[in-house]
Amino acid sequence: MASKNSPISNAFIKHNSFLRRFVARYFANQQDIEDVVQEAYMRAYAAERARDIEDPKAYLFQVTKNVALSNLTKKSRQITDYLEEVSMPAAVETVPSAELESIAHEVLGLYFQAISTLSEKCREVFLLRKVHGLSHKEIASRLSLSVSSVEKYLRRGILACDTYIRKHENPRATRKAGDSH
Repeated sequence: MASKNSPISNAFIKHNSFLRRFVARYFANQQDIEDVVQEAYMRAYAAERARDIEDPKAYLFQVTKNVALSNLTKKSRQITDYLEEVSMPAAVETVPSAELESIAHEVLGLYFQAISTLSEKCREVFLLRKVHGLSHKEIASRLSLSVSSVEKYLRRGILACDTYIRKHENPRATRKAGDSH
């Protein structure tokens, strides 16, 4: 009995669980994984409607990889922007760019470590707000929490990250970022 689905749809159905595991290499959050897989399918399906796809499985995985990398780049930019708002003093512009980049990498790594120490629920609320830009109400709805609980988790996450960064901050990076020489 022949399937009525398109070749991309058949590949998606057949390799769905493998696609999810593939995306899980890039993302830990289940919602992110679902979003990437669905977006990749929609893009591949739209492309297939415009032209023939020789190898639907390979094409689907390539599109999935591209979507995942694009989303990671976007999140990285959002985190970097947030870090610049929170962590970098105004005098940073006087530091040579190679040195500034090194310091930024140190701070970013430290920030990721700080986020990883948060409890699962706290981390989830923190990332939905700071990385995905969701409102407190949207987060509350998505996670079945009250808005006040979201605010408490967010406050706890911000304070914990700030404390962690202050405790583990490289004094050399802080001193050089603040120096004007």
